[in-house]
Amino acid sequence: MAQAWRESFVTLARQVLREEAQALLLLAEGLGDSFETAVKMILEHRSQLLVTGLGKSGLVGRKIAATLTSTGTPAVWIHPVEGLHGDLGIVTRDNMLLALSKSGQTEELLRFVVFFRQLGGPVIGVSTGPGGRLAELCDVVLRLPDLPEAGPLGLAPTTSTTMMSALGDALAMALLEARGFGRDDFAQYHPEGPLGRRLLLRVEDLMHRGAELPTVRSDATFADLLAEIDAKHLGMACIVDGDGALLGVFTDGDLRRALLRGDSPQSHTLPELIRLSRRGPGEPPVRRSTVRPSTLVVDCRNLMEESRITALVVTDDANRPIGVIRMHDIVQAGL
Repeated sequence: MAQAWRESFVTLARQVLREEAQALLLLAEGLGDSFETAVKMILEHRSQLLVTGLGKSGLVGRKIAATLTSTGTPAVWIHPVEGLHGDLGIVTRDNMLLALSKSGQTEELLRFVVFFRQLGGPVIGVSTGPGGRLAELCDVVLRLPDLPEAGPLGLAPTTSTTMMSALGDALAMALLEARGFGRDDFAQYHPEGPLGRRLLLRVEDLMHRGAELPTVRSDATFADLLAEIDAKHLGMACIVDGDGALLGVFTDGDLRRALLRGDSPQSHTLPELIRLSRRGPGEPPVRRSTVRPSTLVVDCRNLMEESRITALVVTDDANRPIGVIRMHDIVQAGL
């Protein structure tokens, strides 16, 4: 019996999702001139876009306002009833309104829109109704397909709120594209958390530098090289010429591979060790082994993964090593 119940629940859930997915496809096919007009209107108004709705439409409106704000279009949600009790004081002629109502007949919302029009700018409506009072009050209306709500009763807002939320996402992304809003802009609005770290963290924030940087001159001995690698605990050392410019890198892995080949590393000069450590034709090439301090850490991770290396040398304009960043450091930073 329990198994039969579980199967019926899954069947019901799948049907709800299919109905909502189909509604989104119909919504996408129905977008046209009114959507273009709405985007252009919002772009022309530089002040905050106000978003309103009542009940479940209001909850969706909060989400839409948050998405718009985080992607370059300042927006704030306002409760239609609270608006009629003093919050209309924030409205100026520079403000626009995005009003959400499935039926387009919600009395409290309509009263708010009437008073907004006396104080503010244009109004964009979102509803399923072909006409109605909301359409009369709006400069442009974004129509949702008039479909039954998903679920056994067809009463609780499901399909309609899914379409409203998706339409808000589409509006936010169209505005993002129109404004030329890029990942650096996005990072400025999301400085904390994984997104901010991914988009803002640079090599100079994580690199080992100064006394931590393992460096030996090319005329040093193999023993000097091993001592420097051992002392700095980074598993590698930078080999530089007399002017401090980077000639190459020797790592713990290079030493292991040399010994496995039967080489005697101690019998070679350091420049010779650099040549011996280069990968053969059957191995993945190292596309790039140095970066600048301003390089994004996420780009360093991608370089290391592509070349199957675990560290990159940070160099200045004269190709002098000034730091080292390792995959271990990137993982510890949460990337």
